[in-house]
Amino acid sequence: MNEDGAPPVVEYVTSSTTRESVVTTLAAESATTRALCSALDASESGVYAAVNDLREHGVLEVDDGERLRLTGVGIVVADAVERRRRLESTLWTDLDYWRTHDIRALPDPFRARLSELEGLDVFRVSETDPAGAIRLIHDSLRNAAEVAVVSPVHFPDLGQTLREVCEDRPGRLLVTEAVVDEVRRHDDGDVPIPENLTVRVADVSFALAVADGTTFLSLPRLDGSYDPSTELVADSDTAVRFGNDLFEWVWRDATPVGDVAPTRPL
Repeated sequence: MNEDGAPPVVEYVTSSTTRESVVTTLAAESATTRALCSALDASESGVYAAVNDLREHGVLEVDDGERLRLTGVGIVVADAVERRRRLESTLWTDLDYWRTHDIRALPDPFRARLSELEGLDVFRVSETDPAGAIRLIHDSLRNAAEVAVVSPVHFPDLGQTLREVCEDRPGRLLVTEAVVDEVRRHDDGDVPIPENLTVRVADVSFALAVADGTTFLSLPRLDGSYDPSTELVADSDTAVRFGNDLFEWVWRDATPVGDVAPTRPL
């Protein structure tokens, strides 16, 4: 409750299907109460009651043409409702995935932005093609004008793919110190990092690739282990923006690989 005893405005609006429908309808354009009655799947008395309640709570007002419109508060509430609906759509894409993977691997601001992963699919490898997710990402990397990759574990074929891509295109790779150590243990050659590939090191537990208009995101399991069998894949504009912003967030504070270990093949 607020100090005056009234419920929080977002909670108040969303506690009624009719009130929420009135707000989301008016978010698109102003309308008369009569028009709302025709547009909404609610009784006429219910719509009139919702309109009166919303006006009393400062969510709606009447313009000079006697049409209902959202106030500044109403616009904020409508935005919150839309974000919640998009988040629910993201979660319902594959509830089993979200039950078993640790969203805490992402920085807090990006946990709050999950609703931006519009058009999300969960790619699962099959028993007959356990490398399917890796191949899907590598194909996108090869087709991209530039690439950005976060790799918390050592993928032996990733270095070769990035060397091919970065012969003539820019790329950035962020890895963990464990990956650097793994590469050094298994390296028996002396293949330098391509000039077009910049490598930094940071402590991350999620994998990410943004390439060819697609965001690929892999969260760890709840026990902290890496999951090679699933991949979140989304190619909407909002999802690509999410992926790019997430990469920039971890990249800006990461350490250049030369400051961690000698330049070795990755």
